[in-house]
Amino acid sequence: MSGRSYDIAMRNSQDEKKKRKQRDISRQGTVKPSEEGLKAELVPGCILPSRTDLTRLQKNILTEKVKAINSETPIYGYVMNNSSIHGIPCTVEISKKYADVYLPFEDGTVVLQHHGKSWNVRCCLTKQNSKRFLKGWRQFAGDNKLHLGDICLFDLLKDKKKYVMDVHIIRRK
Repeated sequence: MSGRSYDIAMRNSQDEKKKRKQRDISRQGTVKPSEEGLKAELVPGCILPSRTDLTRLQKNILTEKVKAINSETPIYGYVMNNSSIHGIPCTVEISKKYADVYLPFEDGTVVLQHHGKSWNVRCCLTKQNSKRFLKGWRQFAGDNKLHLGDICLFDLLKDKKKYVMDVHIIRRK
């Protein structure tokens, strides 16, 4: 390969890597690509999707909010991205790690509560054995004016008859 061809190939490869990284970041809801991402497992008492990166500020706010909620069960956190706000279908993915333990059904209804209001949301199994909020999620997201980068914290309440989650919203600043 000539020197010029090699330079062009390297530039294209680097451009592709940058585009892939930006696409991944936008899917995760990270506020700024330039900020140092912190792995989601660093928030005690909270389970987030495995590929979620948090900024230092997001991690600090999330840690304080989780402490304040003081839940009996781990909280599931999700950073709003394009598919959870504008997607067709509009969905939130619940990780297999959380779903296996706390939402042990294939297809059912979860009641989401926020500021005294309730929404029935269909929750079903995906091909990857995680769960997804489907029917009803778009209404919840719209009614609560969710935006890219907002973080929803799902706190599963003890109710032997149905699955009820209090939803706490941390707005992207």
